[in-house]
Amino acid sequence: MLARKMSIRNSEGVEVGTTPMLVPSFSSRANIDICKIFNYVEPHITGPILISAYDMHYVEQLTTVEFPSLMFVDSGGYECAKGNEISELGFYKVDANDWSRESHLEKVASLDKRPPKVIVSYDHPSEPQTIEIQIKTAKELFQKTDGFLKEILIKPEPESATRSKAKIDLEQVIRNLGQLTRFGILGFTEKELGSSVLERMVSIATIRGEMDRLKINIPIHIFGSLDTITTPLYYLSGADIFDGLAWLRFIFSNRGTLYLDSYGPRKCGIEVPSSSMRIQYLIRNISYINRLTINLEKFQLTGDYSNLGEKEEADFFEKSFEDLKVRMGGDNSGW
Repeated sequence: MLARKMSIRNSEGVEVGTTPMLVPSFSSRANIDICKIFNYVEPHITGPILISAYDMHYVEQLTTVEFPSLMFVDSGGYECAKGNEISELGFYKVDANDWSRESHLEKVASLDKRPPKVIVSYDHPSEPQTIEIQIKTAKELFQKTDGFLKEILIKPEPESATRSKAKIDLEQVIRNLGQLTRFGILGFTEKELGSSVLERMVSIATIRGEMDRLKINIPIHIFGSLDTITTPLYYLSGADIFDGLAWLRFIFSNRGTLYLDSYGPRKCGIEVPSSSMRIQYLIRNISYINRLTINLEKFQLTGDYSNLGEKEEADFFEKSFEDLKVRMGGDNSGW
């Protein structure tokens, strides 16, 4: 079995969370008033969240947030990207402000140590780098930011980054795994791991298998994969931490990830204002995320797919894992 439970500890060795870890993300790319949303959901969030240093830089109030048990501080590469990927979620594409490596370091260096924070290495869509350079610049960043957990986000290399569907070079990642023990968490963006869910599952399982072989025991974080389907699939494949924005736009339920503007009126009533409906489901989505975390933990303990849903859903996840094993080939009987 590739699903596992890990302890995440700060620079002083104190546990600040365990995996599987499901992380609701907040971003200006969603065209929302982040501070207003915080006011509604703060009483209901007891676990980790993710905010970008970019948004903290432009919304100073975000630097004083104290309620999460752990805060992931993304670099802001997603917020200042020029691409149209966000349209796939039905969000608006907002204009990007200026952002640089120097701006990122200045913001990160100014952050308090409370709540405990995971700092994600800097990336910018207009500055693709080889994996060797990404590791080198991440080390330089973390030498200047003591007291935080360190996460390196691996991005596609220059040759791939210029393509419309950029992907990481799996062989290059594996070749450089020995250099990644200096970091506390290893991150990848979901869509850069492959063009299909199965291809991404294979990429995760391949990286995880090589890390196990080298006895590199650090969590794998998949950016952009927090939903009702891909989160369990990637957990089965060997990933540990999952974040995303879908919870802000869609309804999470046992029936799947549903479009708020069509499913919401059926559940709440056609007379309910959209703004009120959204707040109701944000709170419900948080409850769903908490429940899914427990269900993933139960699966990890028992190997029982019924923890992941009713028979139809359980059968789907079991079949998907069997497909992964077939695609991986070789001797994976120990899974």
